[in-house]
Amino acid sequence: MTIDFGKLVLKAPLFTFDFTYNLMRSFITHTEDSVNASIDEYINKGPEAYEIEICAEEGIYQHVEQYKGLDSQDVFLDDIFKNHFPSVQRRSALLTLVATYEHELERFCDIYAKRHNSPIKLNDLKGQGLERVHLFIKKIIGLQDSKIFPTIKKIIKLRNSCAHNDARVLEKDGQPIKAIEELIKDDAVNVTQDGNQIHIAEGFLIFVLDLFDSYTDEIKTKVKAK
Repeated sequence: MTIDFGKLVLKAPLFTFDFTYNLMRSFITHTEDSVNASIDEYINKGPEAYEIEICAEEGIYQHVEQYKGLDSQDVFLDDIFKNHFPSVQRRSALLTLVATYEHELERFCDIYAKRHNSPIKLNDLKGQGLERVHLFIKKIIGLQDSKIFPTIKKIIKLRNSCAHNDARVLEKDGQPIKAIEELIKDDAVNVTQDGNQIHIAEGFLIFVLDLFDSYTDEIKTKVKAK
C-alpha cells in the first residue's frame, strides 16, 4: 500500500506547554550564563586606567578608568557592568518569555475553540494579549478561580513598563504603578527599585517561568476535568 503523505492531515496537539517550558528554561539558562560571563569578564579584566594631564607644572593629573567605551567620568563603571546592564539583559529576556507564552496560550485557545466548536472564539472577546486569553479560559473552560493569574497580571504590568516606559516604576503622569510596587515589596520576587527604574536580579526569570508553568497546569487540570 502506498501512502500519500501529502493528503495526511495531522491533528494539532492541544497541549504543547511542556515543550514551551523546556525551551524557555534553556533560554533563561543561556541568558544568565551570558550575564554572568559579562560580569566575570569585567571583574577579571577590569577597566583600563589612564591619566589626563590637568597641570603638569603643578603635578595635577586626573585618573580615569575606561571599559568598553564608557569611562568613570560619565558613569559608575561597577554599577553599570555589574548591575545595570545585567538588569537590561533580563528585561529583554522577560519580553521574550512573556511574548512566547502569550503566543502559546493564544494558539491553545484557537485550537480548543475549533476542536470543541466553541460559540465564542478568542478574537470575539475584548482586550488583547494574556488578559484576553484569561477571559477565554474563564468563559469557555471555566477556570474562574485561578490562584496564579493575579500575579501574572502584575508581571504583565512590569513587562509593559519594560517595553514602553523604560522600565520605570511610575506611570508617564508620575503616578506609581501599583502592581510593580507590590512586586518590589514581595520578598519572594527578585525585583527591586533602582532610582526610578526596575532592577531585575538573577532568579526573577525562573520565577516568572514557574508562574506560567503553574498557570498552564491549572488550565490542563480544568480541561481534563470537563
